[in-house]
Amino acid sequence: MKLSFAEQIQYANVLLHENEVEKSIENYQEALSIASTPEQKLHLNNVLGRLYQRTKNPDKAMVSFENSLALMETNPGLGTLVEKASIVNNVAAILSEKDSARAIDEYKKALAIYTEILQQGKKEYEPHFANTQFALAEVYARKRDYYFAKKYYKEAIKVYEGLNSRDFLKLRASAHYQLGNIYTEEFNLFDAKVHYLKAQKLFEGLIGEGEEALKPYLAAVLNNLAVTFNSMEEPEKSVQFYNEALKAYQELSDLNYAIFQPYVASTFNSIGIVHSEMGDFDKAIQNIIESVNRYNDLADARPSEFTHYLATGLHNLGLFHFELRDLERAQEYFRQALDIRTTLANEQPEEFDADFCATSLNLVELYQSELENKVDFSFKERALELLSEVELRLKKYGSDLPVLKNMKNDCEHYLNYFNDIQEEDLSLHHVLRKVNHLKDQIDETIYPSEKIVFQNQIMELLQKSLEKYTSNDRLKQELMLSHVNLSWLHLRLKDFGAAEQTLLKVPQTVRALPSLTCNYAHCLLIQGDFTGALQRYKEISTIVNDQNESYKSIILKDFEILKRDGIACESFEMVVEQLD
Repeated sequence: MKLSFAEQIQYANVLLHENEVEKSIENYQEALSIASTPEQKLHLNNVLGRLYQRTKNPDKAMVSFENSLALMETNPGLGTLVEKASIVNNVAAILSEKDSARAIDEYKKALAIYTEILQQGKKEYEPHFANTQFALAEVYARKRDYYFAKKYYKEAIKVYEGLNSRDFLKLRASAHYQLGNIYTEEFNLFDAKVHYLKAQKLFEGLIGEGEEALKPYLAAVLNNLAVTFNSMEEPEKSVQFYNEALKAYQELSDLNYAIFQPYVASTFNSIGIVHSEMGDFDKAIQNIIESVNRYNDLADARPSEFTHYLATGLHNLGLFHFELRDLERAQEYFRQALDIRTTLANEQPEEFDADFCATSLNLVELYQSELENKVDFSFKERALELLSEVELRLKKYGSDLPVLKNMKNDCEHYLNYFNDIQEEDLSLHHVLRKVNHLKDQIDETIYPSEKIVFQNQIMELLQKSLEKYTSNDRLKQELMLSHVNLSWLHLRLKDFGAAEQTLLKVPQTVRALPSLTCNYAHCLLIQGDFTGALQRYKEISTIVNDQNESYKSIILKDFEILKRDGIACESFEMVVEQLD
């Protein structure tokens, strides 16, 4: 037996009350098919539209709402302005997922209707007006039309601020949060900070009154404040807000590990990065290790989602230990990161080739450091093997992206370096670095008796190297300078015979330096050979050194230093007279 209209409605209501939504829809449809008045049809189309929205069937919901609007168009006086505005808003909400331009048009229609209602003095509909502005702002924000998004968020906030009910504080806080996000996108950091701080205050107030469900929103606001302060070059405040966000996410993770543990891992990583930017690599490492430990667990459970984050954390640990010159640990972490990134790049090259190359190039830089420190050519072989793979992967891509262009340039630089480097060059580099370190130690001491200890070490290093590389001109030149410097220290220590012998040991194959002649003249003069000394002084007195200082001036300064060291020689003044 066919049910009557009233019976269909009654059965549908019962089913809906029992949460049998799909079955209730069937009865409401049956009721609609036998509805006899426009009022009945309008009501049922609205009910069906909302139920279709509830059951995730937007196309059918759209048909129902459009039927309602058509009924109102063809039946003047049917329904109210409030009802029409609600229907238009529902249409806009459905369109917002697939057609933002039409959604914007519909929301604007709804706003026009609510404006008319408010002009009639019906202030109770101000919340609906504000909510429509908020929804319109959301659509503009999704299509990155930030000018109008900001406009409607701000207008919604103005209305919310005038409402006494706390029911709208959440939307007001959300509007401030979204404005913060927009200003962040526009690199307007000051305004972003202002709106995030307002959102923070509102969310904290609501949570304090028992709105526990808002804690994830507050955590997101705290995180974004941390990002903003870091971009504003206020790292201490950034760390403060990251720590607050971390505490919030840890509490949320205790309630729902699967959803919020990734945020805990990410926040530890962010804190580590900020500390590294501040130069505090110990704290950076502590936080990144916390992040890596969590990503390790997450990657075990959901490898496709979190394995690449684990690799990034390991890569960063390599970088930070490299900065601390802990090359052994740096190499270990880089290798772990590279093992993971190799697998990822082989499976998804377009996604992860760049990551593979980044870690490889960092390892190559480390190998260069190790090669130069240890003169161990096995590091050259390892570097060239990695560079070959990097070069092969990078060839697949253009140089449009700056990061890829930079990596290609780095790869070329390292290939040239490792292909050209020879043992003699590297040994020389190694020795000269030690020599420079000893020179720094000489500069840091005061007394000649202290300085000569380091100068003797320099002499020994250079002599041993020259015995191995007998034709190296750079070593010969450095060794001559070492003889000059050592002879000068012997002079100052009144060991004139040792000073002279040091100068006489200079290899004859090396081009003599004016400074060598100068010191030899000092030896002759102090030991009584005025004529021989004067001849050599005159040979060099008109020459200038690399700093454009004449050797006449240098000779006079040397005399003053020797006098202060207690070396009394009447011939100093005679030389000065002759040189004038």
